[in-house]
Amino acid sequence: MANSTADYGFAYVKSMYGVVPALIECAVVTAGSDLYVGDPVVLSGTGDSLSRPTVTQSAANTNVFGVVQSIKATGSDGLAKQYSDSADTVMVMPTLPGSIFRVNGPGGGANEASLNDIGLRFDHIVVAGSTLTGRSGYYLDMGETTGGSSSSNQWLLLGFDRRADNTFSTTVGTDTSDVDLLVVCSESSWHTGGTGA
Repeated sequence: MANSTADYGFAYVKSMYGVVPALIECAVVTAGSDLYVGDPVVLSGTGDSLSRPTVTQSAANTNVFGVVQSIKATGSDGLAKQYSDSADTVMVMPTLPGSIFRVNGPGGGANEASLNDIGLRFDHIVVAGSTLTGRSGYYLDMGETTGGSSSSNQWLLLGFDRRADNTFSTTVGTDTSDVDLLVVCSESSWHTGGTGA
């Protein structure tokens, strides 16, 4: 049976150090792309009037600052927005060393995830999220030409998320479609020099 997961961006799982990092309140660049829960973001290089850092979508092969966890509630009714399409406030989970995230691998076609991809590095694919659900559309780029490089790419694949509803081929070299993967950020703003080296 095929996995029911899909490309929903990145979700924080745990820290190898046992301490959950604090969320960072950030402002969204007004002219930037829409942001969805699960989108990786980068610092824009500016702050706002409340001295918060401003963030925007993370392209492939950039130093990731964090992952959007929620869009702060706005308006008198206190209802949270589903996604950010203006200068909103977003709560970001920093991509600190030792922080593990869950992300989906490609579904369908060639270059899906297999056991022999574990321990290799990959960039992410930028995909617009859903304005209906507010969920990200990002996933891991297993088929990129530089995939598996030890000296570049944003995310280090640690393994597959071992859950009953996340089945994968136990044959090395056999691809599995739409499988949830566990990764750490190798190109993070929080590493020395921001290079992840």
